[in-house]
Amino acid sequence: MKKEYSTKEFADALGVSHDTVARWVKTGKVKGRKIGPFAGKTSPILIYAGEFERVQKLLEARAGSSKTQR
Repeated sequence: MKKEYSTKEFADALGVSHDTVARWVKTGKVKGRKIGPFAGKTSPILIYAGEFERVQKLLEARAGSSKTQR
């Protein structure tokens, strides 16, 4: 198992857009860190592996609750 995922890997695995994942990190919904010598606005983001399972469960729960509301 990987220690960290890029935002693209994370987004692809969850079936959401890269921009959505970047927004989640920026707003604190997903824990990650910017990398590079000068971590600025355009720096790549790495997301901690533990976040994948947590977010996947939340998305599955949300999908399940929307089906039961119909």
